[in-house]
Order: sequence, then structure tokens, then C-alpha cells
Amino acid sequence: MRLNKLYLKNYRNYQELKITFTKNLVIFLGENAQGKTNLLESIYVLAMTRSHRTSSEQELIGWQGEQALIQGEVTKGTSKIPLEILLSK
Repeated sequence: MRLNKLYLKNYRNYQELKITFTKNLVIFLGENAQGKTNLLESIYVLAMTRSHRTSSEQELIGWQGEQALIQGEVTKGTSKIPLEILLSK
């Protein structure tokens, strides 16, 4: 299975983020406390329906709102499968 697209809305420190993964290798670079781990965590939540860092969904929702949205698209074989997680306070 391969992740093709990721969309975050009000997830932790991301108000809105859209990423399309076009390569087989992806490297996230950035200064400390800029959201690299939050980005990886969002992919984990999309795959496993829970966080590996906290048991509280409220911690995953940005302070700006009452909900957070994680959407993705994966390819399995020749099928494209949409995934979505909506978190609420």
C-alpha cells in the first residue's frame, strides 16, 4: 500500500496542509518544533485510527476549532482508496 495524498485541517499545529507524494522516498526536513512529528503522527492516525503519542483525541485537534480532519488516498494494487478520519472535541 502506498500513500499518494494527505490533507490535514486543524490537526495539531496545521491549520491546513495538502501534500501529494510523487516519489518512492520522502524526507521531511525542518527546524525543531515545526511539525514533522505531527505530520508523521497524522499518517499513523489515518492508518491505525489512533495516535501512538496520546490517548486523548482532543490533543490532536488544533486550538482553533472543535474538529480536525485527516484525509488521504492510498494505492493498493491498481485501486485508489480514499481514507478519512474526523476528530471531534
